[in-house]
Amino acid sequence: MSELSQEKISRLVDESYIFKGLDDETRGILKAAASPRVFEPGEVLIREDEEGLELFIIESGKVSVSMLGPTADIDLAELGPGAVVGEVAVLTETPRTSTVEAVERVVAVSFMAETIREISAANPKVEQLLERIVEGRARHTISMIPPPE
Repeated sequence: MSELSQEKISRLVDESYIFKGLDDETRGILKAAASPRVFEPGEVLIREDEEGLELFIIESGKVSVSMLGPTADIDLAELGPGAVVGEVAVLTETPRTSTVEAVERVVAVSFMAETIREISAANPKVEQLLERIVEGRARHTISMIPPPE
């Protein structure tokens, strides 16, 4: 049995800051396309440099976000319930820019990239919001990279 009931998936979509502005019909499409996922501690949700096939909304648990640095991994963030991960590669259609790993047991909902791209293209406000998120994440990532010695 899935840990994410249709009711919880519906709530996640309705309350997500990236989907709040969508009409009921479009949110219904997202809810129907949602796939519940569970990740145990240490399990990787997203691996840097891989193709971005899905976007996740964390329902419960925590993940760490890191990227490969010149000499060691660079810790970028620790995220929890309500966080959206995987949007950069999904939106830009480029390889993943970071690795996201479960710190504790994570229950999440997954959306395939194609669905997100179609909804973004049909809803300029969602596309603009996702682009702002991507830009903000890029600025944050750059700020975390240590200067060359």
